[in-house]
Amino acid sequence: MAMKVGVSDMCLLAIPAILSLLLSSHYFAKADNEIGKPLIIKTCTQTEFPDVCTSVLESDPRSSSANLTVLSRIGLELTATKVNETTAEAYKLLINATEYYQWSMRSACFYEYNSSVHKIYKGIEYFDQQKYHKANEVVFLVNGEIHTCSTRDVPELTGTNTLLSKFTTDLQTILHQLY
Repeated sequence: MAMKVGVSDMCLLAIPAILSLLLSSHYFAKADNEIGKPLIIKTCTQTEFPDVCTSVLESDPRSSSANLTVLSRIGLELTATKVNETTAEAYKLLINATEYYQWSMRSACFYEYNSSVHKIYKGIEYFDQQKYHKANEVVFLVNGEIHTCSTRDVPELTGTNTLLSKFTTDLQTILHQLY
């Protein structure tokens, strides 16, 4: 003897399945749209230097309400600010050099940072055009210039070089998540 299943019986069976699907997709959508501190922690955990990444991004109050795209833009802006500051610092060191060797090492670092200023703003321009891959390439180049400066004998820039080298490495990982 076959059992008859009516349309109303099918609806009763389908409703829990549909609700379950909708609720689970809402949960995953919410997880993908994290903002602020939870996003910073989740994002920075995936980087090579999570403590540096977290510290730098949390230093900007805009990060507390940022999604991944805005967080990436903030990272670029923070890099630009620090590169600008370091260029000015490298210039002061250069003009105050008291011997040729010191002048040559400081001159090399000033050149690297001065070159990075233009590059990082070009990276922000690419970012704003949603050319995230190009922005990431620029950050890679800036990271290389910072590394080059760190190989020079300019101990006054060691801390800044280390911080920027680590953060730009992390920023490349963050930007890569956008494409």
